[in-house]
Amino acid sequence: MLKLYNSFSLSKEDFVPFEKDLVKMFICGPTVYDYTHLGHARIFLIYDLLSRCLNDQGFKTDVLVNMTDINQNVFDKAKENSTTYKDVAKFYASAFVVALQSLGIQSVNRLAYVSDYVPSIETQIKKLLQKKVAYMAHGNIYLDVSQVQHYGQISQQTREQLNLHRLDIGPGKKNPEDILLWNCTDDFDFSWDSEFGTGIPWWHMQDTAVAVENFGDNYDVHGGARELVYPHHEAHLAQYQLLSGSDKPIKSWVHVGLVLSDGEKMSKSLGNVVWVKDLIKKYDSDLIRLYVFSKHYRDDMDFSENDLMSKKPLLDLIRLTMDKASDTTHDTVSNLMRDFMKSLNDDLDSPTALAKLETICIEVKNGKGITLVDFNHMCNMLGLKHDTTN
Repeated sequence: MLKLYNSFSLSKEDFVPFEKDLVKMFICGPTVYDYTHLGHARIFLIYDLLSRCLNDQGFKTDVLVNMTDINQNVFDKAKENSTTYKDVAKFYASAFVVALQSLGIQSVNRLAYVSDYVPSIETQIKKLLQKKVAYMAHGNIYLDVSQVQHYGQISQQTREQLNLHRLDIGPGKKNPEDILLWNCTDDFDFSWDSEFGTGIPWWHMQDTAVAVENFGDNYDVHGGARELVYPHHEAHLAQYQLLSGSDKPIKSWVHVGLVLSDGEKMSKSLGNVVWVKDLIKKYDSDLIRLYVFSKHYRDDMDFSENDLMSKKPLLDLIRLTMDKASDTTHDTVSNLMRDFMKSLNDDLDSPTALAKLETICIEVKNGKGITLVDFNHMCNMLGLKHDTTN
């Protein structure tokens, strides 16, 4: 059985979805105003690995990715290029899909542009107002987090610690940590008309409305980078709890560590990104997968081309083994295969799985047999190609 580390409980848990045969997964997607970098790609490679593990155990996966096109950066890019925010979003969303495809990521079922969900956002905000857990202040609408039981659990903060945060500063807020749902006061040169007034549906509520509209009152996995734990995922959980009436509407919160560049977070704002479109021109997608999977998904990784290239001997060994398949699998190799699968089922321990795979390849090189079916099964789990072309 697959065990996953749940950020909500701070422990590894046996993964049992709400529905018997289906796993519903929401991944916080990109803000679509620029190309996809390795930090983004790592997130989707990890959830692709998770999906493959779940599929191998007989589960179907429904993977939903929100595309954030209601954002100041998107609006600015549209003004800069004298076009519409929709055109900007479509261009970079297409580039995002190409980046995923170039890395062999096949698990994403659906993309959801948040601008298509503004009516749903309004509906969900109205419900929160009716429940008296949200309030209006000088045109803006806020979530009253004092009404949320166990608020701060994902980010492991006490009420006193939460009170130190100054989020979405505006007149009339009841609590400094209250979450903005609808912004009517800031000028973005772009807005929506609503019964609340002309404004912008705010970040946290965008994702919640997309998830509610597609998955209903519950789903199984919420994923994204660790940096989103607070305030974004904390707010999302609070909103979902209040809308669904459930304390635990989401089974597992699975967070991926950051990709760093020279010790700093890889980000567009810092200008230290490595674009997937450039990386894939230079390196084989299987090599990139082996590199990403050589670190445990919960750990940060500092990008290094030398570290990336250090996985080339393993890739060569894997492809050599593909050509050495035999009619039977040796018992020693079968035992190692079981260890390989056990590692992946232990919170996606891909570094240990790769070590087992390397040992298998060495055993086969030294004369022990493995069938092509068995070897391809392991390669499929990691999303490695079946050919030797670069």
